[in-house]
Amino acid sequence: MNHITHSYLYHFALNPRCMDWFWPLPKKEFCSYMTKQLETNNHQENANAINNNGVTKTYRCLVCIKDPDDIDRIEKMVNRTIEHYVDVRSPTPKKFVRNKPKSSNHEWQQCLMKITSIGQSKNFRAACVSSKYSDSNDFTLAHRLWGPDRDHPAEDVGVQYVMQLDVQLMTKSPHQIRGQLAALGIPIVGDGAYGGGACEMRMHRHMWTRMAVQICHLEFTLPKWEENEEKKRVLVLSKEEDEKKKCVFHLNTAWWSDYLMDYEQYSLASAMSSVSVE
Repeated sequence: MNHITHSYLYHFALNPRCMDWFWPLPKKEFCSYMTKQLETNNHQENANAINNNGVTKTYRCLVCIKDPDDIDRIEKMVNRTIEHYVDVRSPTPKKFVRNKPKSSNHEWQQCLMKITSIGQSKNFRAACVSSKYSDSNDFTLAHRLWGPDRDHPAEDVGVQYVMQLDVQLMTKSPHQIRGQLAALGIPIVGDGAYGGGACEMRMHRHMWTRMAVQICHLEFTLPKWEENEEKKRVLVLSKEEDEKKKCVFHLNTAWWSDYLMDYEQYSLASAMSSVSVE
């Protein structure tokens, strides 16, 4: 199962406030049920089938903008279905193309996704990460994202801006979010395989890497206990009359949210200071 999904479920299951909703459902049975539902959702083949099992997921990503014109280009794609085809047997990084080759020995699989929103806020679409001035807000953001040990972390991967996106998958293929965003020319920050560089963090003699993508919204139909043919109690989706009973969980922040918030506040303060001086 997707690591992002697994981590989300793990923390969800261990949160007493979340589990209170499902008492007396045992944690093990609930996690097993949700794992099965999410895996089923991950293998839907078209947009019409994506909610058949009652699960909806939205991912939040921070992507690299190498050409400033891409900011407007991506904004025009919001709420439009984006289609690619992936060669599922190709090695990482997998090959994603806009048009399926007519004659090929490769196993091409359709990939559909939708960008639902962009930007940290309505007035803040993208953040500059240029290293032109060593004491600038842009320079600080670049080092907080890709690590403090490089002289020019953003320039090393050819990035001028970063932008936050919310994405919904309408199909599920290997590396779909990573590959489709890279095919659009906007790889995920920290996704070295697809052109987003490596986010290396060091603390207390430990070093780890991280990628700027996570589940930010999870919604599913409230499950209930029923007896199966073997007289065993199992969790199943609620029946038709109960379909309006939904469980909705939203994660408002990501590991990079504070970085963007600091950047936005500093930029606003600098702009106000400049106006006052004039």
